[in-house]
Amino acid sequence: MTLDDKDEALLLALERNARASVVDLARRIGLSRSATQDRLARLERSGAIAAYTIDRGAMSARPRLRAWLFVRNGAGGRCETTLPELAKHPEIVTVHALAGEIDLLAEVSAADTADLDRIVQAIRLARGVDSVETRLVLSTPFERRTKA
Repeated sequence: MTLDDKDEALLLALERNARASVVDLARRIGLSRSATQDRLARLERSGAIAAYTIDRGAMSARPRLRAWLFVRNGAGGRCETTLPELAKHPEIVTVHALAGEIDLLAEVSAADTADLDRIVQAIRLARGVDSVETRLVLSTPFERRTKA
């Protein structure tokens, strides 16, 4: 599917505010409400819009513990068999397949250290996993949202 200028404008408006009403989105991109609704449905079906999500703000009720997991597969282990185990945990928010000694890099947003430990132990027991190293995020001086 090819995206035209209106599709790009719609996606940009949603990136700025995923809760905007269809009427507001239509006004921003210069289309009717029904044409905008049709575009939204088409973008969702095509996978151009994969999800509507939130970023927790500084005033979030309960801060989350963030960590990175470095997952190495053992002999005969493959990322394709490890990924379904990672996907079972909604606390794992991002997974990257890497070249080099580390096979997968997973970002975790856990409630606390016990929650993180539960996730790490489950992954260590997954078929094909050789080791899991954990790095806690102490602070995030800045973060840029980028498109892969």
